[in-house]
Amino acid sequence: GLIITGGYNINALSPSERSYILVRKDSKLIIGDNCGFSSIYISVHLSVQIGNNVVIGASTKINDSNDHCINYLERREERVYKDWSKLNIDHAPIVIEDDVFIGAHCIISKGVTIGARSIVAAGSVVVKSIPPDEVWGGNPARFIKKLSN
Repeated sequence: GLIITGGYNINALSPSERSYILVRKDSKLIIGDNCGFSSIYISVHLSVQIGNNVVIGASTKINDSNDHCINYLERREERVYKDWSKLNIDHAPIVIEDDVFIGAHCIISKGVTIGARSIVAAGSVVVKSIPPDEVWGGNPARFIKKLSN
């Protein structure tokens, strides 16, 4: 099963936010079994894979793209382009493995893998991959401790 909630009176950590999932043409979003998300934002340009038994806290944002050009001259052109596929915007897949817990108000950036059974502390910005069985937190997210299972 999968539970995605959002909106008024659903979660005290995001009382007015709704869930938003955008999967672009020729991209893929894979979500495993027994997952639960609250007021989640997922934007897929290339690939986002979420394993089984994953819990993602309120208002977390998952985006496999920069969404905008890095070069300032190219950013000027973004507003006039009709076909964004011709722009130089970086995308990289995101993988969230089984039994991961991601706290509320996190940002998961492009190219990241979060290893099985790991925990991401609330409010973290994940910009590099996290090995299995570890707790990470902060901005940018850093190693806090190893989990003993």
